[in-house]
Amino acid sequence: MKTTKRFIAMAAALTLTACAAMPMSIMTVSAEDTSSITVTGTYAKEHTFEIYQVMAGKYDATAKTFSELKWGADVTAYSGKNVTPGDLVSDADIEAISRITDAGTLPTSLTLKATGRKYANKTGSEDVSFTGLQEGYYIIKDVTNLSDQDDSNSAWIVQVAGTTNIAIKNAKPTVDKQVQDETTDAEAGADADGYGESADHAINESFNFKLKANILADADLKEYSTYAIKFNDTMCDGVTYEGIESVTVKSGSNSKTLAATDYTLDVTNIKNDGGGSFTLLINDIKTLLPASTTWGESDIVVEVIYKAHLNEKAVVDDDSRSNGTITDTNYNSVYLNYSNNPDATGGGTTQPGGKSETDYVWVFTYEVDNTKYKISADAGNELEGAEFKLYDSTGNTEIGLIYDNGLAAYRPVASGEPATVMKSSDAASTKGQFNIKGLDAGTYVLKETKAPDGYNAAENITFTIGATHTEETDGTAKVVLTGINNEVENKIVDTKNSTLPATGGIGTTLFILGGGCAAGIAGIYLISKKKTREEE
Repeated sequence: MKTTKRFIAMAAALTLTACAAMPMSIMTVSAEDTSSITVTGTYAKEHTFEIYQVMAGKYDATAKTFSELKWGADVTAYSGKNVTPGDLVSDADIEAISRITDAGTLPTSLTLKATGRKYANKTGSEDVSFTGLQEGYYIIKDVTNLSDQDDSNSAWIVQVAGTTNIAIKNAKPTVDKQVQDETTDAEAGADADGYGESADHAINESFNFKLKANILADADLKEYSTYAIKFNDTMCDGVTYEGIESVTVKSGSNSKTLAATDYTLDVTNIKNDGGGSFTLLINDIKTLLPASTTWGESDIVVEVIYKAHLNEKAVVDDDSRSNGTITDTNYNSVYLNYSNNPDATGGGTTQPGGKSETDYVWVFTYEVDNTKYKISADAGNELEGAEFKLYDSTGNTEIGLIYDNGLAAYRPVASGEPATVMKSSDAASTKGQFNIKGLDAGTYVLKETKAPDGYNAAENITFTIGATHTEETDGTAKVVLTGINNEVENKIVDTKNSTLPATGGIGTTLFILGGGCAAGIAGIYLISKKKTREEE
């Protein structure tokens, strides 16, 4: 019988077809079966392992070879032929298996029993030990059901029983969602492009979200023949999806922009009036890596950027300024599905079973309350009928607004909507008011363009909505407003028209008449004086 050193390399690539029809078999371990295998490493959740004996034989520790290899207790067939545990494995079969492995082809012709002959559980940093083993080759399989769990199965582990410790082979990615803000307003910790965990925007102002799947370099990833990831993005009702801007795979300084044919985008659950969800699936990221990127040896980031905007359902109430929970703020979220079983159908799967934790981002928008008064800003002096326009900080560029009955306030116009002039209300319950909802942080100029009859227009008002927004350590968000005050309220007072003579009035007429009379008297005096000289 030949011995072989190549079986360990061969076995590391085995993909085994379980035979569900075969009953579970438990090997009787003799007293001399004193070998053991211990699985080390850390898992977040409890895992269950099975062990399969593939071959048993005599091991020469010095030469590191086996002789008299026999089929193990857990093998039922090889290359379409039934085998009997304990029978010698032919030289031809050993050589054939080795040649298949050397050629890089996964041998699928080895059939094991439906279940292994021993179970063990592992959680946290606890070790799992399989004891009382014969010398030989064993496959240890992670059989934990991790569907929709943020965890991954270990790859098949092939090991020679001695007294041996082996490390589990599992790896998983993480996901992060960010929202872009103007760089001058971005939260602390945002990147140079303004991407962070929170932002503020005006209603109907387009902005970007960024989704990032981070796949860190890990040798365990090499156990996957394919590797799928799937972004699952959800928007609150106050956010309207516009479209994908780009999908990029990055590794270090290398970058590759994917074509639409490289991924599958499903937007059937997007709502036209705001909210909903979409998915973006990449069946095998390994085939789409940038140049000079080695799978398992390079950190990889898959980045999705999509455009959206706040709509008239965006939350602007006071609670969103201080609490920032998902019930009272414009929240948005993402989680990632990913391949988490390297032995599923020989590798990754196009419907990845792993599920990451959900990551949230927050978008704020603000309200400015305005009230028009006559003479003084006192209750009872509210004044209706004044007209206003809102401008940017320069006072030159008008910000288009329209009255929204649902909001009972003015808001920024959507594309194609005509702007309207704001008027202070004449309704009894809201007299003098013209509130604005859905403004971004920033500096604005409010101009009274027409005062009610009998009143002078007020001076222009410049006000600032300042905001510091952050994601809290408990996973909620918070914003602190600065500027005019925390209530963001303007009180505009018009004065009565003056009773002094105005340009073009009677006062001017009197001056003209007086001047004419003086000129006439002077003329008469000159004529009379001339006649007197002539007579003399």
